[in-house]
Amino acid sequence: MSQSPSSPRPWWRQPPLWVGAGPLLVFLVVSAIDLALAKKFTDQGQTLISTLLGGLWQWMVLLLFLIALAIAVSPVGKLRLGGENAKPSFKFFDWCAVLICTLLAGGGVFWSAAEPLFHYLTPSPLFQAAGVEGKTAAAVDPALAVSFLHWGFLAWALVATTTTITFSILERRGEPLRPRTLLVTVLPRGWVDGPIGDLADGLSVVAAIAGTVGPLGFLSLQLSDAAGKLPWLTNSAGLQSLVVVLLTAVFATSTVSGIQKGIKWLSELNVWLTIALAAGLLLLGPGLWLIQHFFSALLSNVVHLPQMALLPRNAQTGEWLNWWTIFYWGWFLGYAPLMGLFTAGVSRGRSIRELVLAVAILCPLVTNLWFTLVGGTGMYLDLNGKDITSALESDGINAAASTLLTILSQLPLSGLLIPIGLLLVVLFMCTSADSMSYAAAMVVSGRDEPPAPLRLFWALMIGSLTLVLLRVGSSLTDPTSINALQAFIVIAAVPVTPLVLATLWSAPRLAWKEAKREGLS
Repeated sequence: MSQSPSSPRPWWRQPPLWVGAGPLLVFLVVSAIDLALAKKFTDQGQTLISTLLGGLWQWMVLLLFLIALAIAVSPVGKLRLGGENAKPSFKFFDWCAVLICTLLAGGGVFWSAAEPLFHYLTPSPLFQAAGVEGKTAAAVDPALAVSFLHWGFLAWALVATTTTITFSILERRGEPLRPRTLLVTVLPRGWVDGPIGDLADGLSVVAAIAGTVGPLGFLSLQLSDAAGKLPWLTNSAGLQSLVVVLLTAVFATSTVSGIQKGIKWLSELNVWLTIALAAGLLLLGPGLWLIQHFFSALLSNVVHLPQMALLPRNAQTGEWLNWWTIFYWGWFLGYAPLMGLFTAGVSRGRSIRELVLAVAILCPLVTNLWFTLVGGTGMYLDLNGKDITSALESDGINAAASTLLTILSQLPLSGLLIPIGLLLVVLFMCTSADSMSYAAAMVVSGRDEPPAPLRLFWALMIGSLTLVLLRVGSSLTDPTSINALQAFIVIAAVPVTPLVLATLWSAPRLAWKEAKREGLS
């Protein structure tokens, strides 16, 4: 019997699936045929986009954080996501664990060791202008403060505050949890339900998948480098590829099992492993020194937040901005529609105030503490004569993958800490990848519980893209592959910029109207 016009299409005939999969498949094919062409596309694309949109992203991220805080502290903050009678489906600890482990965890675990050390070696232009010299005790707090900028309050707010609020309120009005819903308040209904909506859904998937490919590639380099130190293995392209295949198998299995099983279980395990490793760093490393610098660096971050967030582009700052702040804002911006959607789905029953407190305050503080424990330990060891930074100075970004292992190897009980650290990085990456695969499948199918084959398709897409981008280089020590990963992330963020910009207006407006209807304002 033929399908009626009002019946939903099968998932494989949904236009967003092919809008999202199309560009990624084309990139895979082009890269397989001509890696040089893929490299040229990523290099030139990142430079152009960073120059044209970098300043806009800087202002947008800062304003988004301030707007989210304003909504939370106002009477509107009492508004409950999912409806006034909605009940939370997770306990508070479980909810925070899912948020921490699925939003920015994969990349954060990778960069927590290397980024503070990079800024310690070469302070940001803002602190250089203030006379801070690299590799000195005076560089510790500025290095952590800049890392807190990129992984703290602003970054988390960008990923899942105004987008989540907009999604949740519009869902209460019968709108689907899809990126196109962010356009409902600014475009005619016919446009949103038509090709523009399909583009919004599909390209949001492209951006999120690109953002997931990056940390998976970084992690694969780290694990391959670690495994290559074993006497019976050698770090090679084949070993890197094998690592990607094994990781893909883990997160593909998790995403097929669903949120309540695989994703939740991995998230809780991640949290307990993080606590164990953090306790090890505090007890076996310079615990009091780390705690002191966590608070002093946090104060420095808050005091200098406007200047760091809005660092002007000029001859001295342009290259630094492109490599650090603009790259990160593009990365997290690409995540925002799907991560906001995912957060809306797991946050039903929570108030807006709870959401902003968890996403824009608690999660960033946990991330900042983690960066202090790992990166701070590295800086302390370096200041006290241990060889921590020589590889970063000589090899640059190539050495970032093994920095965590270098730090842990200098501590007592390193034989225990290193396996815990590696397992933690693997599981964090897998929870990020499985939640992204799940969210991408939700978007292109239009279903809250997308079919398992579609979830598997996106998991395999993430793994395949990672394999291709890791091969964009002439050797294992060639930074081209990492550059390609970063450039691909920035390019993919462009189409979703209007979606997130719209939430700066729609989130407070919708929240105010809904709260007024419920008598909360």
